[in-house]
Amino acid sequence: MKQWTLKKKPTKACLLVGPPGVGKTTLARAAANDFHFRVLEMNASDIRTEKAIKNLLAPARSSSTLDSFTADGRGNMVLMDEVDGVFGREDRGGLGAILAVIKQSPVPIVLTANNVDDEKFDDLKKACIVVPLVEIRPRLLLMLTNHILAEEGRSVPEKVRKRVARESHGDIRSAVNDIQTIATSGAATLRPERTRELDEKGTLRGLFASHGFGEARKALNETEIPLYRDELLLLIHDLLPYLYTTHSKLAKAYDSLSGADIGYGRVGASRSRGMMPPPFNQPRRDAVPEWSLLPVALNELASVGTEPVDNDIEHAMDVAPLLSRKIVDRYQYRLWALDHLCRRIARACHMSKRKALYEVVPFLVAIFRSDGERGREIALSLEAEERDIDFLVSESKTQPAVKGPGEVLDPTGFKLPYMGKDKFIQIMRAGISYDRSGGKFAVRRLDNLDSVEERLSDIMARPIKFRRPEQAAAEVEGKVIKECYVDGQKIPCEECEFVENCPSHLIPSLKFCICDQTLADPKAYEKYAAKNTPAAPAAKVKPGIPARTAKRAPARKKR
Repeated sequence: MKQWTLKKKPTKACLLVGPPGVGKTTLARAAANDFHFRVLEMNASDIRTEKAIKNLLAPARSSSTLDSFTADGRGNMVLMDEVDGVFGREDRGGLGAILAVIKQSPVPIVLTANNVDDEKFDDLKKACIVVPLVEIRPRLLLMLTNHILAEEGRSVPEKVRKRVARESHGDIRSAVNDIQTIATSGAATLRPERTRELDEKGTLRGLFASHGFGEARKALNETEIPLYRDELLLLIHDLLPYLYTTHSKLAKAYDSLSGADIGYGRVGASRSRGMMPPPFNQPRRDAVPEWSLLPVALNELASVGTEPVDNDIEHAMDVAPLLSRKIVDRYQYRLWALDHLCRRIARACHMSKRKALYEVVPFLVAIFRSDGERGREIALSLEAEERDIDFLVSESKTQPAVKGPGEVLDPTGFKLPYMGKDKFIQIMRAGISYDRSGGKFAVRRLDNLDSVEERLSDIMARPIKFRRPEQAAAEVEGKVIKECYVDGQKIPCEECEFVENCPSHLIPSLKFCICDQTLADPKAYEKYAAKNTPAAPAAKVKPGIPARTAKRAPARKKR
């Protein structure tokens, strides 16, 4: 926003990403108000087609608005809310229109989204400055609600205020709404517990950061991920090696996961078959699904996360490749391609498809691996089509083995040889960032270097090791220590009464919280806001000239 006020058009838009109720839209509106921009908003109720986007931006591109003729008006700012919902059938062309607008827009653009982890948002993230927002901690929510009640002259029992802060799950909007409802209704009793729908990360956090089977089962009850499909099972399957490094814990978790998979099979519902190509997408001829067995499968699934995890859940989500869901689609396509190839070979050689699969296809793959031209001639003689030849070529390719001399790198800054765009993207997804100005790579988070080493070694096809930084005493002891933002006192998270409900106390980058002494202070919020407000720079006055007679810069002439 400052660059726009200085007439320096940034090359990217701003994308605010975070769960509902953490202030994404409010932050965008507040920034526009501070910098005197008029907000043109497209919210979730609009249809995000290419035509609708162009119609919205038509007045934004015009400089002849009423705000342009005021003293403080600087033009328009476009706010696109919840852009992660653009990709429905009725939003055809919406993503392309948004990307085109970002590149060519003469006005600042701010976008908000709840979750952009899917690959279909990669182009959007490249075109934006991504600003992640996390859930608000219960102590900050309690401090804010205390301030609001004091300003409004209302009173709510402390037990109720703490429960609202505890059960809001970092959602500042729901906390303020609940406090307002309780204060205006005059009810001093506790409200019923707020229901919620957990997204992917919230479900995993509730499953693996829980303090017992009951909390893990509750997270499964509140998840928005469909529990009658394999999506959650595949996600957990990919994350377990990154969450548990102890062999006994990992074996126990996989045993519980296999029990859940058996339970899903006993239910008998259709699982992960909707995207299969013919003939594998035919409906199953099973009996009516036994939905009464689904709670048994969910109980097994909840027991996966009963053991304390060895690594941070957020970091595991960032570094895990999450290949299972992709492998399902690729495996299904491979089955269809293999079935088609065996059918062609069986027809040409007068044999069964099963015999062609076991006695002909392996030799064809070996021939393609040694001599592609000769393999193509043989495949054509067996009446194979071009897509069958493409399949044989893909089967003949092998992954490079990790070998050669090892290399020890500094995780905070190291250089790699040029490897092309595809491998660069793989490196970025492995939890590594790149500084274009210095030409160096760096590991984003240093709390799980083992998984980053493994993925980078596979990409580089040679062993890679990172130097381990010195660990702080608090990390060695397994304790999480925060610092009070107001007075700087140390706050052990294990001693906090909100630790079981704090959604972000395990994130290492969040170093600050609010201590008990600050919470007890009636002026705590004012001190917090004062520390957040930057001090205004002192006016520079030439020596010998009084401040009141200092010359002012000539006003900019209006056209």
